[in-house]
Amino acid sequence: MFEPGDPARTGRVAFWDPAGGTPPASPGGEPGEADLVVPDEDGFTVRTVPVLRLTPARALPVLLHARRTTSTAPATAAPPASAAPATTAAAAPATATTAPTWPPAPATTATATATAEPSAPTAPLTATTSAPATTAPASTLSETLADLTGPADDDEDGQGVIVRWDGTRWSKDPAPGLPDVWEWSSVTAVAADDVWAYGTVRRDQRLVHFDGTRWTTVPTVGPVDDSFPEVPLDAVPGRLFKGGDALYTYADGAWQTFALPEQVHIRDIDALAADDAYATGMKYPVDGGHPVTYHWDGTTWTLLEEVPVRAGTDTAKIAVESTDSVYVAGWADDDARPPIPSVAHWNGAEWRDVTGDLSALYVHAIAPDGRGGLWVTGSDQTEPTSSGPVFWHYDGTVWTEQDGATAPDGDARWPSYTFYDLAPADDAGSFWAVGHYTTPLDPRGDQDVHGLIERSTPSPAS
Repeated sequence: MFEPGDPARTGRVAFWDPAGGTPPASPGGEPGEADLVVPDEDGFTVRTVPVLRLTPARALPVLLHARRTTSTAPATAAPPASAAPATTAAAAPATATTAPTWPPAPATTATATATAEPSAPTAPLTATTSAPATTAPASTLSETLADLTGPADDDEDGQGVIVRWDGTRWSKDPAPGLPDVWEWSSVTAVAADDVWAYGTVRRDQRLVHFDGTRWTTVPTVGPVDDSFPEVPLDAVPGRLFKGGDALYTYADGAWQTFALPEQVHIRDIDALAADDAYATGMKYPVDGGHPVTYHWDGTTWTLLEEVPVRAGTDTAKIAVESTDSVYVAGWADDDARPPIPSVAHWNGAEWRDVTGDLSALYVHAIAPDGRGGLWVTGSDQTEPTSSGPVFWHYDGTVWTEQDGATAPDGDARWPSYTFYDLAPADDAGSFWAVGHYTTPLDPRGDQDVHGLIERSTPSPAS
């Protein structure tokens, strides 16, 4: 149930258990009680029940997860511990429509190369597509070949989907071998014939590999991370990295597990090579906890110095350009004002807070610009309330805010655009941004959530 607040941003979503149990603890959650009017033998009665209160931003992925769980009523679902914003957003069925694109994206044949980082800053995004399924993490192989993952539309009978860009359009990947899952939450590609994806169904995990012809399920290790089931993946030639409540590496058919302290969860991984990777996450709970960042040297993981971010910041994103240029980002809740983002930069020897003018943003995605700078996006909460998609660029000194493209049927009154991942679209500085947007409320008070893919175009200066 939603409990309104004044100002509106202080409202909370309260979860309760119809059976009378106590909802599980969750990072960022506020345990408490609430008086509810519930049916009984004589009609209705008032009952005090234990609840877990979450901010709308933290509650959204929980509600969307419950929506996909046919055995659970979303209105009363006790949240899993993964109440922090996930890297995946669910959506109602979307009609595939494309807004006018300028300049138009090139239509070329699919030729796979190693993943290329953007080489120059880009202009605001101009291509807007309502995706065939909700979009989540993206992995780029080349200008003409990319993969996206996400949960299924309602007509997919609960099966997650992987969609691919072939240089002209996005479409559901037709390759055989994918098992049924509720959602594919991570995808990472080394080449056109070396792609990995991770998904979950109930409390089981699925790891699959694509060899250019078909998908094959690969046995994985460790339990599902109940706190954050959408665990990160990153692959480089010769090795796969997997996060969660431990750090896992996979090479030559064998897994290696690096145990983490209790309540430490890895939220993002970015690898440069099989012997050079970085991972970030948190020692939870957020209030009283602290960020963690690890480095992999080909043999083991080593804990780096603590990232200098504001207390209460949930660090969940990492972007690596080189061994002396690593960015970590997150955001903090504050009931009295919009979210407070934080970005820190590692120069190979020490961390430096580079948040600067970045403000009022739930940070869900970051990506290097290929020139020492950074692109950042997520969900803009600037006051007075606006509705458009927003991207921030950091050139190493100054932050610049840029507008993305709006969907023709997007809500124009409230914050309605959220991006969960960024990936390079070519070697000229363009990138893909994937997420979702909402439509205006209809007369019944309902709204649709559509998957969203946007593509930037290089600026004339680049």
